[in-house]
Amino acid sequence: MIKLRWCPSCDNILIPKEKKLYCKACDEFFEFGKDQDDYKIIKKIKHDDKETAPIVIKQNRKDRISLEDRKAFEEFFHSS
Repeated sequence: MIKLRWCPSCDNILIPKEKKLYCKACDEFFEFGKDQDDYKIIKKIKHDDKETAPIVIKQNRKDRISLEDRKAFEEFFHSS
């Protein structure tokens, strides 16, 4: 059975950290209480220092309206 505890201030999930429960949103620690032995970190993912994350760069859209069409639309809508 998975037990989850929630931050009393912001309702964010609390995670075990430094032998206490920690809220990342509030940056606060809370005591485990009587059920401290029930909390265990089952799997920890370790990343290699050489591992890189992809960087997403916004690209210019190729389907934009041409400059000639834009001028035509501007003339049409501003002339009325």
